[in-house]
Amino acid sequence: MKVSLDDLDYKILEILELDGRAPAKSIAEKLSINEVTVSKRLSKIIDGGFCKIIAIADFEKCGYDYLLPVGIRVQGDKLEEVAEILSNQKEIFSVNVVSGIQDIEILCATKSLHETKIFLDETLPSIVGIKSIAPAIASSVYKFETDWTPFANEA
Repeated sequence: MKVSLDDLDYKILEILELDGRAPAKSIAEKLSINEVTVSKRLSKIIDGGFCKIIAIADFEKCGYDYLLPVGIRVQGDKLEEVAEILSNQKEIFSVNVVSGIQDIEILCATKSLHETKIFLDETLPSIVGIKSIAPAIASSVYKFETDWTPFANEA
């Protein structure tokens, strides 16, 4: 049976977007419903894979001064293999197979220019299957949201 979310579930998620640590009692009070109802709904939401509760670090505050979007072209049939290897690199927090000039786009964060140089000049070129890389350094970040969801528009 396919589980879906209703308006109440979306309201609960909206509260959690503002405070991921909000207790069921507080959510229940805000929505004027029973705490048991909130707990059951939260179980449905989390067990159904609609969301997970996690902490998100602020890259700059954690000392990551360089944000690097990198386009990667891959040789022949190595796409899945290269994407898997990239997914395991500590500097990379986003790996996307894309349509267009590049085959893969990654987003990385490094703490120093030296670390950036090693990543671009040694780490990436050592991965078998990478044909070319097109790195950039984000000089100004106008929008970087890790807490986005389409929920607000669906309810």
